[in-house]
Amino acid sequence: MRGWGLTMKIVYLLLHDFRFAAIGLDEFAHRYFHFSKEYARRLANLGHEVKLYVMNGEKPGREILSVDGYEIKAFRPSFLFPPFMRFGNTHSLEVKRELQRDAPDLVHFHNYYLWNFPYVAPWVKGMGTPLVAQYHGTDPIRRAKAAAFYPSLRLCDSLLVSTHHEERFLTKTLRIPRGRVIRLPSTGVDTHVFQRICPPDPEPLLTYVGRVPLPSSYMWEKAPHLLLPLLKALLGLGVSAKLLVAGDGPGLPMMKASASRLELGNFVEFLGAVDQRALPELYSRSRLTLVPMHMDDIEPFWGGTVQESLACGTLVVAFNDTSPAIRRFGLLVPPAGRGAPLLARFLAETDSLSKAGEDGSDFVRAHCDWDSVASSVESIYERLRRSRTK
Repeated sequence: MRGWGLTMKIVYLLLHDFRFAAIGLDEFAHRYFHFSKEYARRLANLGHEVKLYVMNGEKPGREILSVDGYEIKAFRPSFLFPPFMRFGNTHSLEVKRELQRDAPDLVHFHNYYLWNFPYVAPWVKGMGTPLVAQYHGTDPIRRAKAAAFYPSLRLCDSLLVSTHHEERFLTKTLRIPRGRVIRLPSTGVDTHVFQRICPPDPEPLLTYVGRVPLPSSYMWEKAPHLLLPLLKALLGLGVSAKLLVAGDGPGLPMMKASASRLELGNFVEFLGAVDQRALPELYSRSRLTLVPMHMDDIEPFWGGTVQESLACGTLVVAFNDTSPAIRRFGLLVPPAGRGAPLLARFLAETDSLSKAGEDGSDFVRAHCDWDSVASSVESIYERLRRSRTK
């Protein structure tokens, strides 16, 4: 062991900025819940020396913040590539110099489909440092990206994936050795906080929790504006339902205007940003939680809203235009109004919803609690460190 005198020196790389979420560094560091911060906090609490690198376009140079027992290091992007993208195209050459100065025992790269991953992975491995890279979502050109990123993916000591689809893609299509690909929740959930605390409201509540971005046709990004035509069509089928939107963001004024234009004022309630402590009651009161983005399946290992909702016994609805169907932990429907008929039939099965919700809650408690996720990740780190020192 080197350096800081604790068990391991760990650097987490979250090498994108937050233009897509319209938040600044201070809000991210001190007020915004993010899975990368929770990884850092929990591993620091386990006795490790932890740093989290992020991108920040607000100020020149590097900025260092101390948060919850670990450091956030923010770097100004050197350039953007490819251009005209809202997410994932920031690059900073200063990251390499900082990694050399910090000399970590292990590097954990969040989201290996970011455009800076292909050269950052060789930087890390060139230092002789174990590298863990984690899946946090994909995009329409994943196959092309994966072909270009393949040499760097092969360099990783462990690849952590949260979906069966990605696991099959890495091991069968790219032929990454199975021993390097590990199924693990992308994030965790505090099941002491997130649990059912009341029965669902008599009138079906449909809830969206998260940021409200500007409308986009990008199917792998949350698109809450598509929930309005879904609700309109649902009401047209005679289903009495109300939509709760718990979140803010740059697209909120436009979404409110759309609700008014569609004459949904009495059926949509915009709650603004909701404190984490209030979310368990909101999920518990809701009949279903809506996650308006493309998913291949409803998988509890896919973190955030999915895990929180299931922990509270509330099933999840997401979009899938090619294979809509009832799943173990929820429902996949076509986007916008086309999903209303299937959703209406699903809502009518109240007993089935209740039993499946209990199953979802039991699964999340057994496999996705943050304590379990942190312990599993720490075990992976320990194994890689021991292999390095042999």
